[in-house]
Amino acid sequence: MEDAHEINKRWWNEVTPVHTRSEFYDVEGFLGGRNTLGAIERNAVGDVAGKRLLHLQCHFGMDSMSWARLGADVTGVDFSSEAIANAKELAERAGLSDSVRFVEADVTKVGVVNGGGHDVIFTSFGTIVWLDSLDNWAGTIAENLARNGVFYFLDSHPTIMLFDEETSDFRIRYDYFHQEEALFEPAGASDYADATYTIQSESRSFSWPTQDIFGALERKGLTVTDVREYPFGAWPQFPDMEKHDDGYWYRTADAKSLPILLGFKARW
Repeated sequence: MEDAHEINKRWWNEVTPVHTRSEFYDVEGFLGGRNTLGAIERNAVGDVAGKRLLHLQCHFGMDSMSWARLGADVTGVDFSSEAIANAKELAERAGLSDSVRFVEADVTKVGVVNGGGHDVIFTSFGTIVWLDSLDNWAGTIAENLARNGVFYFLDSHPTIMLFDEETSDFRIRYDYFHQEEALFEPAGASDYADATYTIQSESRSFSWPTQDIFGALERKGLTVTDVREYPFGAWPQFPDMEKHDDGYWYRTADAKSLPILLGFKARW
């Protein structure tokens, strides 16, 4: 049976060119100076000037390069060859090749990256749902985090991942607790960045409850701190969400409040 990560790699290699030309990612705006990082992660991580930052599951690198623009020495890691090739090309176009580098590797297998000892390890949005092992993911973080460093995580809250994203009445569609058998997504779905594009590849995904996320890091000796939950998202995850002036997406004013994003830090 083919490995889930190999199936997902094919999926990401297919959709990356769609993403680089989409309005959703707005590459031209980035090249014009737009910083793609939100206020939450920028405030949580703080000043990165002069720090070594490792960005896991970096896609084609705009967040990695945004950290570089803030003064960090950045290494981005992603398993998609298409994403890494596009990241390197975009870094050249943005004049950032001296402060950011990109490594093609699976974050559950990569080992020590660029000598390890990173002051900041960062991951955000659409990350661990693609992984079949959080213990191996946490191992990569532990191997690469400096003793006085911080790991920062921001992604969809595990609770919100229960619900059918195609409706606004919050019907439970998915398991909350992890299942060994991956969730199968057949070919033919629309791409999240460009709904006009029909994806020809299958994908596999996994549910990871909060206890599994925290537990994987704790088993590697890290302590989870600064846990935060947010009633808004970074994209329109459900049909009833509206974008506000702060750049985040909120449910309509009369809707019940639910945790949509989860952020936290982990340290030695």
